[in-house]
Amino acid sequence: MGSNILEERMLEDTLLLFQGGKATDMTAAQGVNLIDGWLLALQTDINVGQVEEQLSQLRDELQNPQPDEATVKGLLRSLADETQAAAEGPNAEGTWTGKLESLSKILRQFGS
Repeated sequence: MGSNILEERMLEDTLLLFQGGKATDMTAAQGVNLIDGWLLALQTDINVGQVEEQLSQLRDELQNPQPDEATVKGLLRSLADETQAAAEGPNAEGTWTGKLESLSKILRQFGS
C-alpha cells in the first residue's frame, strides 16, 4: 500500500470518515461506495491481493438485503490484520505506517 496517489487519498478520506464519527451513521450502500473506491485505488497494486479479495467479500455481504453481522465483523477483523501487516511490512514508509496502524485499529473496533 502507499504506492499511488489514489491509495493515499482513499486512506486519508477513510480515516477522516471514521475519526470524524460519521462512519457510525453509514448505510450499507455508502459502505459499498467506500469499498468501490478502495477497489479502484488498489487495482494497480500487486501487493494487496488478499485485501482486494476481502474487500470484495465485504462488498458482496453489504449488498445482501440482510447482511450477516458475524460475517461483516469477521471480514473487518481480517482487513484489520492485513492493514496492520502492511503497516509493519518492508514496504511501509513514512506517514503511511501511522495511518495504516490507525486504520487497522478502527477496523478492529468496528469488527468487535
